[in-house]
Amino acid sequence: MFDLHIHTNNSDGLDSWQTVLQKAEEAGLQLISITDHDNCDVYFQMQNPEKYFTGKILVGIEMQAYYKGLSIEILGYGFDIHKMRDHLQDLYIPFNELNLLVMDKVYAKLLSMGIIFAPNVKDSYDPAKHYFSADYLHSEMRKFPDNKRLIPDEASWERDNLFFRSHLANPNSPFYIEESDVVPPAEKIVEVIHKTGGKAVLPHVYQYNENADLILDGLLDIVDGIECFYPSFSAAQTERLIKLCEKNNLLITGGSDYHGAKRDSVIGGVELPGHYLSNVLKHLYIG
Repeated sequence: MFDLHIHTNNSDGLDSWQTVLQKAEEAGLQLISITDHDNCDVYFQMQNPEKYFTGKILVGIEMQAYYKGLSIEILGYGFDIHKMRDHLQDLYIPFNELNLLVMDKVYAKLLSMGIIFAPNVKDSYDPAKHYFSADYLHSEMRKFPDNKRLIPDEASWERDNLFFRSHLANPNSPFYIEESDVVPPAEKIVEVIHKTGGKAVLPHVYQYNENADLILDGLLDIVDGIECFYPSFSAAQTERLIKLCEKNNLLITGGSDYHGAKRDSVIGGVELPGHYLSNVLKHLYIG
């Protein structure tokens, strides 16, 4: 069993890396990857990880990218952490600065759509409580029940990540915000992952709803794999992605997208048949 999509409190997860490793051990996993957003800091922090987890740890990251107007993510695995850290400084503006820029964009868009907020809501933002400013504004929006009538679907009202992917990052939604001025193109992200010795994988493609095929069709030739197993995927969706990988000799991965208690997923909670572990090992060197 393996789980190659886990977040810690180095990005928007709640748990420390020690807690994550302990939970992976309790789940009986053989291989994990911590894939924090736009940083690999956790791999510089780990000391004596074998005290907490007896399996193998694959270096990972989840990087924000832009593709044909869509804000998406790309997973990177097996890269050199020192080279990646150097590249990250050139790829992204400092997170605190980016986060405030995004908050201004999201706040202006939501106001234009008739969403109600408390006075001085932006001044009350606390990064220690909400890693992403867009998540914070989503939580503040939900404090006013009348706002719900303006949100197109129940899931996006309830879940900040679904609201972001289905609406804020979706050019087909009236809530869409343009971020191409602050987020690198997908092709550049894949290039950097490869330059640092890693493999690039498309995660949770069906969370992009009607844009899933656009992403698959456009990026299949430059990535190294697809996240075929994911908590929200149907059996038919997983089967389709596996066939795509087998046809194109791509890496088949899966993960829980664990963030801690803020979401429903658990480490190792996605059922991954054991024989796919050999597929991962075939494509990636894991020491």
